[in-house]
Amino acid sequence: LLLAVLGVTLAQRENSLRVIEALREVHPAYRELRNYVVNAVAGAKLNSSEVVFKFNVDIAERKESFLQSAIKAETGVLRQVNGQRPEVETTCLGFLRQSVDVNMNLAGVSFTNCLNNVDAALSEEVVRIYSELQVNETTYVNLSVYDVFRGQNVFVNPQTIVDRLLEKLSALQQAPVELSLELAELVDAFEARLGDVRAAYAGCLSLNDKLLEQTLNTVLVQLQQICLGVLLPADSTDQPAETEPVETEPTETVPVETEPTEPAETEPVEIVPPVPETPAPAPGDVK
Repeated sequence: LLLAVLGVTLAQRENSLRVIEALREVHPAYRELRNYVVNAVAGAKLNSSEVVFKFNVDIAERKESFLQSAIKAETGVLRQVNGQRPEVETTCLGFLRQSVDVNMNLAGVSFTNCLNNVDAALSEEVVRIYSELQVNETTYVNLSVYDVFRGQNVFVNPQTIVDRLLEKLSALQQAPVELSLELAELVDAFEARLGDVRAAYAGCLSLNDKLLEQTLNTVLVQLQQICLGVLLPADSTDQPAETEPVETEPTETVPVETEPTEPAETEPVEIVPPVPETPAPAPGDVK
């Protein structure tokens, strides 16, 4: 009886050791799952970083376009003011120059306001997308491996623990494909929201450009109505110069005289008459 009890006890201890073997099989699967999730989230973060890069490039291009347009408009108005006749009152023209400078400075303030709105919106969206990506990462990798031991005793019911570990292993070996799709949707939504920020920035610049155009046009009106100046014609340097076609004199073709060539003399060929053949004697004539 004692031997039988010892045999049962040893068998149970072997089952207890199988728990450790099953646990060791779970650890690599858990590592692969973590690697998959971390790589998927890292890829989504890289994609979101590319979205931010393209957004900043577009904002810079729009900024440059606005600055070039404003500087060109200022140059055109100052050309009108500085190109007036000497009899136009210089004090009045000086006031117009000051007005142009003040309006350009005000346009710069409005331009800065547009950029401040972009900066605030971009910072908010970046914090949001990284927060969303981080939440999804912890949802998949914050899994417990040792929860299978809760309420169980490795010496009393080891097989139950082994069965739970095998179920855990099967679940870990299935890559969460839906995670990649979910992350891609988050990045797409992030890009769409930045598109709204870009549109708002373009609208802000457009309004600023119209205000600057109105104020500069007012300066031109004041130049004529108050300073009694005259608008100059369009700058000739802005128009392409017309080129007259160059007439070419026809060239005369001089005929080339060629001397007639005499036919080459050929020596007469002497014709030799053929030698007549002598007929062979008949057989009866031979003596």
